[in-house]
Amino acid sequence: MTPVADPAEVEAIAAAIAGAPLATFDLEFLSQDRLVPTLCLVQVSWLPQHADLDAPAATIVALPVEIALLDPLAVDVGPVIRALASHPAVVAHAPRQDLALLATRFDVAMPSVADTQIMAAFAGIGDQVGLAALGNELLGLSLGKELQWTDWGQRPLSGAQLAYAADDVRHLPAIFAILRERLGERMPWALAESTLVAADAVAATQVTPETAWRQLGSLRGLDASALAAVIELAAWRHRVAVAMDRPLGQVLNEKALLEIARTRATTAVAIRGVKGVSPIAKQHADDIVTALAGARPGDVPPMVAGRAPSQRAQRWSEILLALVQLVAERTGVASRLLATRSDAEEFARTVDERGLAAASSLPALATWRRDVLGHLWVAWLSGTLALVGDPTAPSGLGTLSTSSTLPR
Repeated sequence: MTPVADPAEVEAIAAAIAGAPLATFDLEFLSQDRLVPTLCLVQVSWLPQHADLDAPAATIVALPVEIALLDPLAVDVGPVIRALASHPAVVAHAPRQDLALLATRFDVAMPSVADTQIMAAFAGIGDQVGLAALGNELLGLSLGKELQWTDWGQRPLSGAQLAYAADDVRHLPAIFAILRERLGERMPWALAESTLVAADAVAATQVTPETAWRQLGSLRGLDASALAAVIELAAWRHRVAVAMDRPLGQVLNEKALLEIARTRATTAVAIRGVKGVSPIAKQHADDIVTALAGARPGDVPPMVAGRAPSQRAQRWSEILLALVQLVAERTGVASRLLATRSDAEEFARTVDERGLAAASSLPALATWRRDVLGHLWVAWLSGTLALVGDPTAPSGLGTLSTSSTLPR
C-alpha cells in the first residue's frame, strides 16, 4: 500500500469518509525534541455506505473495510482531517495525543469520537489497554508492536511500516462493533468519557503563557510568594518552548521549576545551582531572574492559594476512594474512570466546607457517575450507608448495609 500524495486522491478519500456510516483514524508522528510533533502519516478506514451500524456486531465484523494511508509530508491532508472532524461516528484508539496534534495543526475538534480504549475500560477488559492487546482479545489477532517506535519521518517507508500502520485502523470498526454490543446500556458512559478526552485534548492546545501554570501539579502547600513565582516561571517556560519548538521539560522541568519557586532563587547563580535545571534554563538564567521580578503575590488567584483540607475531609476522601475500588470490583469499570484521588479529595473538601448540596455540580453527581458511584458517596456521607470488611473479597470490602445498592 503506497501512501497517498496526490491532492485529487485526498479529496476523493475525504468524500468517501463523508458518505460512510463510520470512519476511523490514527496518526504517526515524531515528537522527540519538539513541542509540536511532526505529523508523518495519517491512516484512515471506513465502512461501505450500505453498512448498517445497528446490525449485530458479527455482521459489521464481516464487512469489507476501506483503508488509506496519507503522506502529510508530501500533500495537504486537511480535507480528510476536516471530513473526520465533521463526521458523526468516528472511532480511534487512545487518541488524546492525536486529537491535540490535529487541533494544533488544523484547528479542528472531534467531539463525536469514540475511544475504543475507554470502551474497553468500561467493558471490564482492562484500563488503558493497547490496541494490539485489544485486537488479540476480541478478534483473536496477532498484532505486533515491534514497529511502535519506528522512524515515521523516513522516506520511503518500508513495507513493514506501511503494513503496521494499516493494521492500526484495519480492525477498528470490528473492535468498535464488538465493544458497543458488550457495553449495551453502558455505551453512553463510554461516549461521554470519549467526549471529555476530546475536549481535554483541544483545551491542552489553548494554553497561553498566562494560563500555563494551571497545567502544573503539586501546587498544594505553596504560599502566595511561591505561587506567584510559579505563575511567572510557567509563563516564561511556555514562551521559550513555543519560540524554540522544544518540549516544556527540556526548557525547565516541573520539579526544578517548583524548586526555584520554593527556594526563592532570584539570582542567575542561584538558579543555575538548582538541581535538575536544564542547559536551556542555565543559558537563560538572567531571563528567569527578570521573569521572577514580575511576580506579584498579591495577585495570586484565591482558588490556588486556599488552605489545606481539614483532617476530617482527608479521612473522608480515603473512604470515598475505598468505595471507588468496591464499585470498580463489582462493575468491572476501571476505577480511574469512576473517580480519581483528586475527585475524591475535591468532593470531600466541598462537602466539609459547604455541605452536600454544594457537591451537586461535581462529576460524581453531575455525570453518568451519579447512578453508579455518586449516590453511594452521598449515602455514606449522610450516614445511611455502612462499609464493612470482607477478607474474601479482592478489595477487602464487603456488602453495604444500606438502602442504596451497588450497580451490576
